[in-house]
Amino acid sequence: MKTKTPCVLLAVLAFGLGASLRAAGKTEYARISLAPPSSNPRDIPKDQFITLVVEGAYISYAGQPIPENDVVPYVNDLLKTKHLSTLGVYAREGAKFGDVVHAMDLLRQTEAMDVGISSVTLPFGREI
Repeated sequence: MKTKTPCVLLAVLAFGLGASLRAAGKTEYARISLAPPSSNPRDIPKDQFITLVVEGAYISYAGQPIPENDVVPYVNDLLKTKHLSTLGVYAREGAKFGDVVHAMDLLRQTEAMDVGISSVTLPFGREI
């Protein structure tokens, strides 16, 4: 299986640069980090963050697409309902660079404190 790690790394770098250039509006943003694959026992348990998947032109939660206009309020409601502050983001295999950057741009507008993006793409047909 071929991963698109360079694409994800470029998306994170482009997102960081773009966010710093547009920082005039919102003064505090979520910390964005690259989450490498790991079996480390110190990793955050999956019940401590909300997992989202970039499925090309849209973001999904629990296998259901979130309409683009509703991403920020939907994710904010999830964060409040689950009493969490961290998002975990996967890119579906075949997702385009621009789709990942756009998704991260939307997610930075949420009330999340931390956003981790996986360096490994999620294959088609596999759910979290």
